[in-house]
Amino acid sequence: MQITSLEAVVTFATEKDLPLLKVLADAHRHEIGFVNRATLREAIAQHEVLCTPVGFLHFHHRRDKISTLYHLCVSPSQRRQGVGCQLIRAWEEHSRKCGITTLRLKCPLNLEANGFYYRMGFSRVSIEPGVKRSLVIWEKKLLSATSLASQFVASFSAGGSELQRLFQLWKSGGDFKRKPFAHVIYSPIACPPSTSKFIQQEKNTGNIKSVWLDCGAYQVQQGKRTYDELLAFLDKFYRENQWADGYVLPDIVPLTTDSDETVEYKVRETLYYCTHIFNQMPSYVQERAIAPVHGRNVSQISRCIETYDKLGIQRIGFGSWGTSGPNGSVNMLSQSSLALFKNVYNIAKEHRMDVHCFGIGGPNSFNRLRKNNLVPDSLDSTTWWKAGGFGSIFFPNTAQIQITQRRGIETTKEGFEQLKRDTSHSCYFCESIEQLRASRNHRIMHNLAAWLDTLERAQ
Repeated sequence: MQITSLEAVVTFATEKDLPLLKVLADAHRHEIGFVNRATLREAIAQHEVLCTPVGFLHFHHRRDKISTLYHLCVSPSQRRQGVGCQLIRAWEEHSRKCGITTLRLKCPLNLEANGFYYRMGFSRVSIEPGVKRSLVIWEKKLLSATSLASQFVASFSAGGSELQRLFQLWKSGGDFKRKPFAHVIYSPIACPPSTSKFIQQEKNTGNIKSVWLDCGAYQVQQGKRTYDELLAFLDKFYRENQWADGYVLPDIVPLTTDSDETVEYKVRETLYYCTHIFNQMPSYVQERAIAPVHGRNVSQISRCIETYDKLGIQRIGFGSWGTSGPNGSVNMLSQSSLALFKNVYNIAKEHRMDVHCFGIGGPNSFNRLRKNNLVPDSLDSTTWWKAGGFGSIFFPNTAQIQITQRRGIETTKEGFEQLKRDTSHSCYFCESIEQLRASRNHRIMHNLAAWLDTLERAQ
């Protein structure tokens, strides 16, 4: 894994970095004592060493959500060049993603490094006696990962011309600060070629920051494609399109109506084909792979995550929320799927993986996750699009309202304005209830704005 938000790339050390780490550790024997090769090798295997070509940081995440720094070493010729700062920031960034609440370290009292830790935002907690010299205990509190909102990934299924109209409509609303289409996901097998062309153009101009390619397993689930057709398409499309930032591996989606035996079969087949296509793909696909986690019990989801961890995949996606409707076309956040996702979330974080939610539903579903301290790193939703198309809208923390028909107080002009006040939501697209009733695209854009409000208020 690479942490690239820093001035230079900081990576997790691998076995090939061991000789360099040992040389750097030996050069700092006065400060940190003797560090044997076996200790470093074990730390590398546990993904507990961050490194650059001229320095490394060895840490350990404890079960009580405290991360302890063991060793920080920078080549003597590269000191005071910001390398130590980069390593500390990378440690902090990674720890926050893993749900760590406190960073902790001990530094000999007589070392200048104490001033460095003070400048990096650490607070001196106490001084304790050491074997040869007194040690200063430094701590830094981190914001809880569950207090952060998820990254919204807009899910598309329309052609290029319709997407262009929606992009232009959002701009006409005057909300230039928020970028709802900065991160997008779409299935190239389910969309016309114009979709790929438009999205790639928008990415090249900087209007879209990242694009994920969905595998399109939904097409198989709906009986529109065979699984062999899907695999052949992905093999060709993924190889021919290196510009994407995420590649979802193919899965066989279990349905709520499936028997336990069928679910087990689908999990086993998903892991087989994910592993097969992953091993056949170019390195750029492997580095950006997003792997689907399925199952009906802890054993099955653990098997998925452990398989992907061995492949080196850093992001998993979960979408087994429960299904209803024709061919399981509607996702539901049932109590059982919520309990299952809690296990997925915790196991994935133990493996230091990012967690994405496929097809989460509406804002109410996200709020249920948040109330259970289960905030994914990212999520996608088609509800804003589908609900608007079927004449429905929603506000932050509300259920869907069929706005095209007068059924309740919320669908009257007076009740609608009261609902806007109650939810503290107002956007260009819901200024007029008449416009919402008449315009499908205004409903879609309003729902999108309500989604953004929901995520922002979760921060």
